[in-house]
Amino acid sequence: MSLVHAGLLTALSSASPSVAAGRAGEPIRTLVPGTLTVAVTSASPKGPHDPQSWIRRYLERFAEEQGLALAWVVVPFDRSWLRASRDEVDLVATNVASFPDRAHPGATFSAPFLFERRALRIHPKDRPRFAHIGNFVGRTVGVVRGTAAERDVRRRAPEGVTIVTTGTFGELYEQFEAGRLDAVAEAEYYTLDGRVIPSHGPEVVLIDRHDLTPGQREESVFVVRDASTHLLAVLNRFIARTRLPP
Repeated sequence: MSLVHAGLLTALSSASPSVAAGRAGEPIRTLVPGTLTVAVTSASPKGPHDPQSWIRRYLERFAEEQGLALAWVVVPFDRSWLRASRDEVDLVATNVASFPDRAHPGATFSAPFLFERRALRIHPKDRPRFAHIGNFVGRTVGVVRGTAAERDVRRRAPEGVTIVTTGTFGELYEQFEAGRLDAVAEAEYYTLDGRVIPSHGPEVVLIDRHDLTPGQREESVFVVRDASTHLLAVLNRFIARTRLPP
């Protein structure tokens, strides 16, 4: 686990609950005095379209409204949703889908702040060759371990598709750009009212768009530490009145 906020390690070693005034007057108690500690998957989001970039901006706005500093804790995606229940962070912001098997005592899912559909990213030169996952027999498709994309590909890929699993998104896209993967499984993002949230430029080619579960929305949530008193309620009110991207 990488800590990317100056002085956070020292603060955590002697962490005592802090109290900040919530928007409606509730005392928000956090792990580190005056600081909201947040798990993310990237120390350096790549440009304004990177989902980690606009999720950070969203939480920066929230923290500013609540008078809290922010400390970013960089973690692998897999099982990141457990970090809050283990009292490692106040908030998990790794774009977790609210699957029942990710719920754990000690933390609670926030209200959803976006929803996703599944897709495959391919190299632009391959646009005429591929349309759906059935075209990848004898080919390689990359996924990040523990993601909804991995669940989706393992369920849908026909025999003969080689699934390559990485621990981080950085590693996944490095292999893709180097030509070692024919496609990567990822998401297309939508606001709750159905607008696409730009997460890439025009150079990116996505195919095979579909719902993870037909007819159901795959909703993304923050995971909130229960002992961070009143954080969940204040955050849910913020989500209700603040659209993505900020």
